Amino acid sequence: MAFRRLILALMAALSMATAPLPAQAQSGAPHRLVGMWNVDAGGPVGKCQIELQSHSFAARLAARSIMCMGPLAFVNGWAPDRNGFVLLGLDGRPIASFAPSRGIMNGRLSDGSLVVMRPAGGQSLETVRPAPGNGGNPCYIREDTGKCVAPDDTVAPRGPHPVRVMITGLMNIRRERSLESQVVGQVKAGQCIIVNACFDTKWGVRCEIPMDGGATRGFILKYYEKKGRDYVGFVNRC
Repeated sequence: MAFRRLILALMAALSMATAPLPAQAQSGAPHRLVGMWNVDAGGPVGKCQIELQSHSFAARLAARSIMCMGPLAFVNGWAPDRNGFVLLGLDGRPIASFAPSRGIMNGRLSDGSLVVMRPAGGQSLETVRPAPGNGGNPCYIREDTGKCVAPDDTVAPRGPHPVRVMITGLMNIRRERSLESQVVGQVKAGQCIIVNACFDTKWGVRCEIPMDGGATRGFILKYYEKKGRDYVGFVNRC
C-alpha cells in the first residue's frame, strides 16, 4: 500500500513537471512584438538592444539584453501588457513597462526615467491601438504648446555635451540632484540654456546646467508630472 502511494506521488509530480505552460507563455504572445529592439535610455546609460523571444523559459516568455547597463542589463523575460509589454528581471519582477506611441514603444524604468524602444527587426506597431488616457499611451507634453513632443525629445540629450536646449515650461533650478535641495533660480519657457550632462536618479532624470558663467552648477528636471500628465522640461535643441 505504501509502495502504491509512492508510485502515485511520483506520477503526479511527473505530470506537473511536464504540464503545458500557460497559453500566453506557450504561444509566444503577439508575434508582431517578437524580435530585436533598439533601446534609448538617455543619460549616461546610452543605447543598447533588447530581444523579445517567442519561446518560453521558466514559465515566462524569454528576453535578453545586449550591451545594456543598469536595470536593463538584467532583463531575461517579458510579458504582453494591454497594448504593450513589460520587461522582467531575473527574479520575475517588472523592470520597465511599455506602451505604443507613434510607431515606437514608450516606457519608464522602475526609477521613473524614460526609455524609448524602436523596432529593429521589422516589428509592426501600426495595428496597435493605444489605450485611452495619458498613462496608457505615454505622450510627453510641452507645456508652452500643450502638444506631444517628437520621439527625439522624449529622451535626455545624448551629446556630445554640452548641448543647447530650449525650456518649455517654468521650472526651478536646484543646487543638487535631489528634489529636496535648495532652489537657486528658475528657467522659463522659450529660454535657451546649456546642459552639461543628465543623470538617472531616484528623483528621475536630472540635468546639470552651468550657472554664474560656469562658476557654479544647478540641476533641472527633464520630465515632470502635472495633473496626472507627463511633461518634458525642455526639448533637445534651440
